[in-house]
Amino acid sequence: MFNRNDLTLSLFYASSTNDDDEKVATLTVQVNNTDMVAMQSNKLQCITDKTGKKAYSVSEQMITNGSDPLLVALEDYWRRHTETVVTGFLSDVGDFIAGNISQSSTFLGFNGLKVFESEPLTARIPEDVLQADGGAFAS
Repeated sequence: MFNRNDLTLSLFYASSTNDDDEKVATLTVQVNNTDMVAMQSNKLQCITDKTGKKAYSVSEQMITNGSDPLLVALEDYWRRHTETVVTGFLSDVGDFIAGNISQSSTFLGFNGLKVFESEPLTARIPEDVLQADGGAFAS
């Protein structure tokens, strides 16, 4: 079973338009183990229609161990707080684009533009969600 210190977050950003000509911002949030292997992957979206109205959704989720309490709690967190999470991460994307894009440090891959990686769970996830690990701390 994982605890909060065994896992980190990576965030990727991609944008497109759908068949209805709406703007789609897709955030891929990966929960990685210490070897940087994704234990969970979540595609969160903000879809903006032609009038500017925004809708937030979870489009895809993958979890490697549906019995792990922390991974399950994180999966539930993305679903229950999609708008709040997406809004916060889009702010990070804006900050990243405003100040960190360069040929030597910017990675564009399968999931889009890498905004950050190896971010501790404690920096982004509320304590009540992290408590799913039993309050365990690795030394």
